[in-house]
Amino acid sequence: MSSLVTNLLILFLVWYGSVCPTSSVPYEYSISNLDLDKFTSEKEAFHLFQIWKKENEREYQTLEEEAARFQIFKSNLKYVREKNAKRKSPNDSRLGLNKFSDMSYEEFSKIYLHEIEKPIMKGNYSKMILNDASCPNAPSSWDWRTKGAVTHVKDQGGCGGCWAFSATGAIEGITQIVSKWLPDLSEQQLISCVTRNKGCEGGWYGRAFKYVIRNGGITSGANYPYTAKDSACNSSRAQNIITTIDSYNYWYHTPISGRSLRCFVYNQPVSVSLYASAEFKSYTGGIFKGHDCLGIGSCKLNHAVLIVGYGSSDDGQDYWIVKNSWGANWGEQGYIRIKRNTGSTRGVCNINCSGAYPTKGKNEIPALKLATSI
Repeated sequence: MSSLVTNLLILFLVWYGSVCPTSSVPYEYSISNLDLDKFTSEKEAFHLFQIWKKENEREYQTLEEEAARFQIFKSNLKYVREKNAKRKSPNDSRLGLNKFSDMSYEEFSKIYLHEIEKPIMKGNYSKMILNDASCPNAPSSWDWRTKGAVTHVKDQGGCGGCWAFSATGAIEGITQIVSKWLPDLSEQQLISCVTRNKGCEGGWYGRAFKYVIRNGGITSGANYPYTAKDSACNSSRAQNIITTIDSYNYWYHTPISGRSLRCFVYNQPVSVSLYASAEFKSYTGGIFKGHDCLGIGSCKLNHAVLIVGYGSSDDGQDYWIVKNSWGANWGEQGYIRIKRNTGSTRGVCNINCSGAYPTKGKNEIPALKLATSI
């Protein structure tokens, strides 16, 4: 932003704050309940910015910073309006303002999104999935949340540790399915102790599964709390184990069929990677089709999530139920529905390209289960 534009914006901020402290839209209104198309003038956009700041508890150190953030906010607001205007069905995805709306996609990507490196697999802990799976008895819809196999939506904060949240979600799920109890596991243990990943700078959930197997298990989030920061591994806390896995199956940069993925998800929550686009960042509801992912290239990936189910809308659109790690105030209470059965080999935003799920062939050791209640 040029210094002239910055100075003009600062003058506007000072003027508006002094002579226009109120507006026809009260500050207590929630952003999600407002018609964004009505905020067209500079003054109205700035008032919307003030509502957004209050709702998201955002404060800036200087007027220069606020002026710069307001410019980005206006750009994101315009983007949301333009994308929503192209919706063809009430079930199509809706974009909106959220806690990331004062960040450019480039800035957002540096914090939350990291390209996933191709892993070098060694040892006997994993198996590459090559064959097409089939589950002829799988129902037309399935949701592990209603089966008690999914914990609350978590928030990775300003740490690019999505891979750790995807991994704990998958382990939590298979533990409940096999052992009939649902642990709340430690993402921080994985971020701090999985040395072959990059902590808050990104990683792969397969390495997290491998670490958990080698470590003899994983501890709870209560015992090893999340800090959203890189730190040295606390081996003492890491050995207070509450659940285990035996091995894991994976596929990487070799898309599997939607039928196979549906089969895996019917059996348990599944960790997958995808390309989180600018539309993904601003998603607030509906069935996401990832129009801005069409030109990103073969199996490019930058974000890890957890598929916890699948279903179909009343107008016949099939979708995945995907748990994200950006808090419950993002998307549909922390979830996103992503269209499936699109005819694309890679799926929407490459969701069919890479994934993994842990295996657990025996019930939890009673002593380990008991430790969670202490």
